[in-house]
Amino acid sequence: MLIVKKPTKQKGFTLIELMIAMMLGLIVIGGALSIYISTIKSSSDVVKSARLNYDLDSAMQLMINDIRRAGYWGGAVAGSDATNNNFTQVPTVATATDIQIRNVAAPTTAVSEGNCILYTYDADGNGVDEDPSNLGFDLAGDAITVVNTNEYYGFRLNGAVLEMRITGTSATAGSCGVNAEWNNIIDENKVNITTLTFSKNNSQCLNVSESNAVYVGAGVPLDSSCPAGATAGFSVAGDSLVETRQIDITLIADVVGDDTMSKSLIGIVKVRNNRIFTQ
Repeated sequence: MLIVKKPTKQKGFTLIELMIAMMLGLIVIGGALSIYISTIKSSSDVVKSARLNYDLDSAMQLMINDIRRAGYWGGAVAGSDATNNNFTQVPTVATATDIQIRNVAAPTTAVSEGNCILYTYDADGNGVDEDPSNLGFDLAGDAITVVNTNEYYGFRLNGAVLEMRITGTSATAGSCGVNAEWNNIIDENKVNITTLTFSKNNSQCLNVSESNAVYVGAGVPLDSSCPAGATAGFSVAGDSLVETRQIDITLIADVVGDDTMSKSLIGIVKVRNNRIFTQ
């Protein structure tokens, strides 16, 4: 006897089952997207942080290394007179070649702490008069020459941009406001410099002559720059002074578009070349 099975109906999925499956699928997809977005953001933060660290560390090291050379003179050989160093002069007529600190807002006014520093050094090491036709006078009234235009250097904060001066002229060497002589050293579209300060308040002055009766303590330096020492009665006209320069640098920056990611650096520069002069 032939037995024929009755065909069964295919029921399929109910609407509720489909909705539950779709909901579970959306949860899985949403979780995957959340992990992906979080990974992308984390990677972006790592890149931004690395860029900020690299740029600021490089900028600080560049400033420290270059400022440390301030006052270098190729003519400092046996028997030379250090007071004739053209790169540490504060002349009354020619432009100053000694370390000067300014603010960009008042580019020709000397301050004890500011966002711009100017200095010179004998880059070619020739140790001779750089431009004999360009004469000025030092504080003693003696004629001195002005350094070459490619031996004026500096750093400044111009808005939110960190800039370096790699050239200059004798007419503009004492100013932080000449834009043509400065070059950006950090991409302002990536890193925003919020603070840059230079200070030489921790410099010291030693009175070698000690001819001033007010000065007490032979061989003890004054914890200040020599010009400040003169004001305080530390030295008088004719005294031989040695100024050891220390430049303190503060640099703070954040990532453009994300001011929560910031970095702060403090640098100390012991200038290798002392300034030796007669008060």
